[in-house]
Amino acid sequence: MKVAMRSYAGTHAHVLCAALAAMAAAGGCMPEITMEDMKAMKPQRPPELDRLNMLVGTWHGTGTADIMGMDEPIQISGTGKTEWQADGWYLVEHSEYKMGDMEPMKAIGIWTWDEGDDVYRSFYFDTMGAHGEATARYDEETQMWKMRAKGSSPMGSTKAKGTIHATGDTMTWTWKEYPRWDIFRIFKIVEMQGTSTRK
Repeated sequence: MKVAMRSYAGTHAHVLCAALAAMAAAGGCMPEITMEDMKAMKPQRPPELDRLNMLVGTWHGTGTADIMGMDEPIQISGTGKTEWQADGWYLVEHSEYKMGDMEPMKAIGIWTWDEGDDVYRSFYFDTMGAHGEATARYDEETQMWKMRAKGSSPMGSTKAKGTIHATGDTMTWTWKEYPRWDIFRIFKIVEMQGTSTRK
């Protein structure tokens, strides 16, 4: 139903844009825009982005991954460098990590603030072909980031939830993934947890 509504809304928006363009060409009904108008449209950097400063730096992490179908958890370790990009609008992480005796993998993560939906958004891509997107909120009481995500990887389409607790130069984190169709979160594909230290 949601897909159908999005499709209808997208089609409706295209028709409206085409109609406005035709009207503008025929009668010039669109208002003129000056360069000063364009400059005035540029928003100020949201102060909510500053909360992400606790994640900035070079981090070295170790942990375990309990993967469905494997007899024992495997060790994971990695290093990531997180820094502000695009005039401080996006927090970008470049990392390299290892799981068990697999070849090292590389990943990119991006964080930003979505003022319209009042959430932090993050995006993830790695050299295993996995990619995902998440929403996050910071809980002041527990000093913890709480995330919900969906993505795709060689294990299929997944949904996930995770936490980050960062205090000073130490970060503890958890991550659990399930098949996208598993609405009751019964069939856990992977559960990871670990600790990272800022160098």
